[in-house]
Amino acid sequence: MKRALRYLLALILIIVLIALGTSTFQKYHVLPSELYTFNSQNLIDDGNFENFNQTAGDCCTTPENAKEAIINASQSLDSYEGRYSLNLTSSNHCACINKPIKDFNNTKKYFITFYYKGNNPKLCNWVSNDNKCLPDKSFEKSSDWKKYYSILIFTNNSRTSSVYFYANSDGKEKVTNLYDSLEVHQLTQMSPSSYPYKSNEQYIIKTDTLNVVHNPDAIKINDNGYYLIIGTPNITLEFPWTELIIILVIGLIVIRLLFKKPYETIDKSIEREMRLIEKGIKKDIEKTINWRREN
Repeated sequence: MKRALRYLLALILIIVLIALGTSTFQKYHVLPSELYTFNSQNLIDDGNFENFNQTAGDCCTTPENAKEAIINASQSLDSYEGRYSLNLTSSNHCACINKPIKDFNNTKKYFITFYYKGNNPKLCNWVSNDNKCLPDKSFEKSSDWKKYYSILIFTNNSRTSSVYFYANSDGKEKVTNLYDSLEVHQLTQMSPSSYPYKSNEQYIIKTDTLNVVHNPDAIKINDNGYYLIIGTPNITLEFPWTELIIILVIGLIVIRLLFKKPYETIDKSIEREMRLIEKGIKKDIEKTINWRREN
C-alpha cells in the first residue's frame, strides 16, 4: 500500500474516531424524559393521625358461616413522627380505614409516601369507576418503621381516589399494623431542559430504566424509571462498552497505518536480511574449508 494512500485512510479514520468519540460523550449525559415538582399541600386530612376519630371498617367479604369480625382502629403512642400513629388491629377479618385524596384530578400524577410496620401492612389506593386498587401493595412483617414511596397514575375513567390501610387476620392470631405520616402531593410537570434547579429542592424524574442516576440521595420509586432526587439531575447512559470497543479498534488501526511499515516493506526487509545471513554463512563455511586445507 502506498504511503499517501495509507495516510489518507488514517486521516479518514481519525475523523470517524473524533466524530464517534464526541457523539458518545455528548449522549452519555442525558436529561430526564420527565420532570415533576411537588405541590406543597398535603391532600390528605390528618395524615399524621393526631386527631384521628374514625371507626374501623371490615374490608373482607364475610362468608355466611364466618365468625363475627373483631376489628379496631385507634391512635398509638408508637409513632414515627408527632405524638400518634394509626393502630389497626384485627383478631378476625380485615380492619381497615380510608383517607380520600382531596381535589382529585385524574389528569395529574401524585406522589404518595407513608411509614408502616406490623404483622402484615397493606395499602390499596381505591379508584372509583376504575373499581380497582392503583396500586395494591402488601408489605412484609416488620418491627421497625419502613417508608413507602410511589407514584399514583390514573386513567380517564378515574373519578375519586381513597387510600386504604389494613390489618388482615384469618382468625388464627391477632394482627396489628401501624401507619404514620401519610402524605399525597400533586405533581406539576416541568421542562427538564429549562427548569432552574435548586440544590436543596426535591424532584421526581423519569428516565430510561437502563440509564444510571448518579444523584447521591436518589431513591428509586418503581421499576418504570421514576426516581426521587435532590438538586440537578445527574443521569448517564449505561456505560457505552460497544462504542468504546469500536473507538479502540479504530485507534489501533490508525496507529498501525501511521507508525508500522506496510506488509510489502516488511516482506522485502525480511527477504534482504535472509540473503545477508545466507551470504554470511557461505563465507564462514568457505573460510572453514580453506583453513582445514591449509592445515
